[in-house]
Amino acid sequence: MKLLLGLPLTVLAAACMTYPPPPPITPGPPGGTYRGHGHAPNWSIAIDERNIRFGVEGRDAIFQPTPRVIVGIAGEIYQTPRIGVNIVHQPCSDPTSNSSFPDRLQVTVDGQSFNGCGGDALTPNQLAGTRWRVVAVNGRSTPAAGEYWLNFEASRFGAKLGCNGLGADYRQTGNTIYPGPVIGTRMACPDMSFETQGGAVLGQTMTVRDKGPDSVTLTSSAGTIALKRSY
Repeated sequence: MKLLLGLPLTVLAAACMTYPPPPPITPGPPGGTYRGHGHAPNWSIAIDERNIRFGVEGRDAIFQPTPRVIVGIAGEIYQTPRIGVNIVHQPCSDPTSNSSFPDRLQVTVDGQSFNGCGGDALTPNQLAGTRWRVVAVNGRSTPAAGEYWLNFEASRFGAKLGCNGLGADYRQTGNTIYPGPVIGTRMACPDMSFETQGGAVLGQTMTVRDKGPDSVTLTSSAGTIALKRSY
């Protein structure tokens, strides 16, 4: 314990950080309806305890009795004479709706293949306890070298955008972040454009927009900051 007390706070935080276990693989729709969809062409699928319904744009819907589920290594499999469904429990991003879903779907209908997303749409998680690499500010990519990061604690965030350390108290309600005054060190650096623009974004009320399983964008009246999760 004496050794731990001598470590920097960032090291202590990393030492104490735990990660949630992966979601359990369930045997099938738990009394409700499992839904999925895809595009090009637009299609949808619904699985309940009685039927599998598949519909594709411009065609009549196809119904098949729901068979006994096969629990595979990655997820569930449903196989009927006309419809086959392979549910893979991996995050799936839908660029059309800008939403993320918990599953990837591989569907075959009368020999034709369709790929898409399944499950209920995910909303951005609470940011407390997460660590991010800043990949762009106002659409301009940050350099590969240097310190460009943003970390969230329970009620305070810290950031570095190439030069000074920045920080502020904050609270999050749903997808909205309300920051307090942003305070930073005052070291001068050759290029402070990312810090100047990013600090302005962090100082205003921000909206968290989910861009995929490991990416979010913070948007305020001052611009945008694109983030990629760090592990």
